[in-house]
Amino acid sequence: MLALASTVLPAETKNQLERERAWQLRQVTSIRESLDAMSHDERGLVKAIFVEAEPIGEPILSLLDNLEVIACLRSEPVNVDVNAASSHEVVVVHTPGRNAEAVADFSLGLCLAMLRNIAISHHAIVAGELTTSRPVEGRQRAAGDVIWRSDDPDEPIPYVTYKGRQLSKLVVAVIGFGAVGRAVARRFDGLVGEICVVDPAVPSSSIEQLGFVACTMSEALERADVVTIHARSATQLIGRAELAQMKRGSYLINTARATVLDYEALGEALVTGQLAGAALDVFPNEPLSDADPLLRAPRLTLTPHLAGAALEVADVQWEIAVRGLTAIYDVDDDWSTAAVRNAEIRDAWERRLGRVAP
Repeated sequence: MLALASTVLPAETKNQLERERAWQLRQVTSIRESLDAMSHDERGLVKAIFVEAEPIGEPILSLLDNLEVIACLRSEPVNVDVNAASSHEVVVVHTPGRNAEAVADFSLGLCLAMLRNIAISHHAIVAGELTTSRPVEGRQRAAGDVIWRSDDPDEPIPYVTYKGRQLSKLVVAVIGFGAVGRAVARRFDGLVGEICVVDPAVPSSSIEQLGFVACTMSEALERADVVTIHARSATQLIGRAELAQMKRGSYLINTARATVLDYEALGEALVTGQLAGAALDVFPNEPLSDADPLLRAPRLTLTPHLAGAALEVADVQWEIAVRGLTAIYDVDDDWSTAAVRNAEIRDAWERRLGRVAP
């Protein structure tokens, strides 16, 4: 039996799957191109496919009469047509939380960079805005003191302009308490004065037993110095009204989805000073165009969708995928803890595999 992978397959994982599933794992550049080169009989041997970014839909599914499972190595299987897979009685396994620790690290880093203007002041140095060709004169200072400023006396003095906030007294609101939100809260625990959590799907008791404060969105926005978004919502959570609710001079981070935030309203809040700063890793249009107004917004730290980009993620996603595969093929497992996107087809899938009576 064959399994095709168009995502990098670690040798150890390959050996484990071949041993446990009796599959012959084949690394390919493209599932579709590989299938086009196969005979009808060879396609009939394919039981599983592994993808990360390659789109999988009806055109591919219609070629694979005996396909049993699609393993999508992403937190959300956005590149897989789950409805089409279900109609073919093919299980879709995915890897939620694969980059939770990576995103949490990055979110903490963005917070520090934003609060202390680390990236902004770095850019100002590299761009020549804070460098000088002559020594600073006529200023009272102790021997050894350093005053950074450019030749232009109207340019900012970094020590004054980029003076930021320290974490220890701040209230941080974490919006969304899934795998990423939980990891982010752990990063801030012990570093800040208080952590508020907003997630209607999580019982308040579960939040509070971890030492955090369960809040409604309104309560958190009014209370927090820093709001960091980790809800993967397709609808807007923070718009003009919510930004107006936030404390004047507070900060906002978004490493989740562009859909959760009104970016035009965010830019206005930065211009008016309603927000003292913001940090963004996701955008409505990526990459940003040269004309994007965000590039002209003040006190804004931008990164190019890097929050989940850590070397360790590749190993974590395969560990999650293998656990999911082990669960669905275990006749005694009820799939309750497996990362299966279309678990409702389980009975039909079991019958198709001949594991239960029709």
